[in-house]
This record gives sequence, C-alpha cells and structure tokens, in this order.
Amino acid sequence: MKVKGQKGNDTIRLAVVGFGRIGKACAEALFESKDLVLAAIVRRPDSLAQALPDAFNKIPIVSHAAQVHHVDGALLCVPMAQVLDTAHDCLQHGIPIIESSLLHGEAFHAHRDAIHRIAIRYDVPAIVGAGWDPGALSIVRSLFALLAPEGDIETKHRVAGSLHHTAMARQVVGVKEALCTEQLAANGTRQRYVYVELEEGVDADRIADAIRADPLFLGEETLVFPVDSVAALEQEGRGIVLERRGAPGRSGHQRLLFEARFDESLLTAHMMLAAARALPGLSPGAHSLLDLPLNALWGEQGHNAERAWL
Repeated sequence: MKVKGQKGNDTIRLAVVGFGRIGKACAEALFESKDLVLAAIVRRPDSLAQALPDAFNKIPIVSHAAQVHHVDGALLCVPMAQVLDTAHDCLQHGIPIIESSLLHGEAFHAHRDAIHRIAIRYDVPAIVGAGWDPGALSIVRSLFALLAPEGDIETKHRVAGSLHHTAMARQVVGVKEALCTEQLAANGTRQRYVYVELEEGVDADRIADAIRADPLFLGEETLVFPVDSVAALEQEGRGIVLERRGAPGRSGHQRLLFEARFDESLLTAHMMLAAARALPGLSPGAHSLLDLPLNALWGEQGHNAERAWL
C-alpha cells in the first residue's frame, strides 16, 4: 500500500498533532531531518491563537490534520486519554498515524487492537507504541532476550535524589544548586552521581574535589557533573539500567548490561520519526516496532546504515 500523498522517493511530510513537550520535540527534530518534513502543527481550536516559538512562524497551524495539504502521516503527541479519538479522526481521513502511548502488557495489546480495528476499517497503516518505553527499550529488551535465552531481565529506573547528599553538595561555596543520585556500577559497587550548577567563574575541578572530600561521600565512587540547569535536569533527565542474565549452561553464564541517561521526550521524538520512515509500503492495520524490519526505520538511509553498522 502506498501511503497517502507519498510519491516515489519524495520526503515524507508529517503533521505533529499536539504541541506539548513531545510535540515540540518532534517538531524540532523534523527541522533537523533531511528526509522528513514538518507539514503542519495541529492544535485544539482554543489553542490556535497561542503564540509558538519564532522557528515555527512559517509552519501552518491548523485544527485538524485533514486540513493539511499533502500529508503522509501524523505524529500523535496528545494526552493518553485523547489518543484513540485522535487516531480515529486521522485514520478515517486516510492519514496514517504514529503514536507513543505509555501502555504495557494487556493494556497495550487492548489499545493496539482498538487502533487496529479502526485502521483496517479505513484501509490505513498505523504504528503504535513508537516511543521510548514501549518502543526503543522494547527493541533492546527483545535483542537481549535473543542473545541470552532462558534468562532473567531486570530493569532499574533512575533512583530519586538523595536528600542528605544533595544538601551537602549545595553547601559547597560556588555551587548554586545541586542534585545527587546513586547508581550501581557494572561490578555492583555504589556510585554517586552529583550534578552541580555553578556560580560564574567557579573552577569545576575544585568543586568536585571539595564534594569528594566530604565524609558523607568517603568510601563511594563519586562522579561530579557540571550542568547548566539542575531544575531542567530534574524535570527532563531520565536514567535506566537494563540487565539480562542468561541461564547457566554450556555457553557459560551470559550477562548483558545497558545503561543510559537521556531526555525521554527527545528519545521519544526520534523514535516516532524513525517509525514514520517505515510507513511507505506498510499494510493497513496497527503495527508495533517489533513488527517492523529494523532497516525500515532508517527509510532512505537504510543502505548507508547497513554499510555503517554491519
């Protein structure tokens, strides 16, 4: 099936539906893309008059994706409660959708089935769960399970800030704000991650030495990271450690470790854009990322990706 509006190898034109944190991240990522184009931003009628950043001055702002001329797909960046209705509105107008709802297990499968029925009815493809989790992390988990069968997998999300350690770091002269979290290194030892927002002109190495010398941090590996804004880090920062332990056997005891720290909105946006590249040629119905060939997520860049990573 050829996606609506798609012509040969033309760039894929996408509408961003919703302009919250993820919608804004998708729109900004589209500006940087060489093969995807931001065709329009879709907002609620009562939000159409609200000003957007200057970078979007030339982008059409509409109240429905069907109002966009020549659109190949819609990135749904609306609250979870609105996803199904918004998907229906787009699909009934022949517009493929990509969404990233935070659902797992039976709830995800029920959600996928509901969108699948609508997509089949209107003969249009849809991609569901194309975010960070589910989405990119699902692919990593699946790959780990393939590499270490019959094992156990453990997922640890970034722990909350340590109040005592954070309070101590804030008292160091030259520190405007601080945030301390703890993490386990690959060898199982405890690490302290201290993020510091510094006064102008302060030497970062001196601050790091002062923090590590405090009795509260003695005996633990302490990593100090200067940041522009601790408030932004608390709001946007995410972290995860994924570990797969294979069952003992003839091949030995396999242990796979994946650790990441990231802006979840940005990762979700990039995953949604990758999913959009797979739209051309997809059959009608709802697809998850695990249904798609990895090469399809690269779109026209697939050949280069294969040469780079194989």
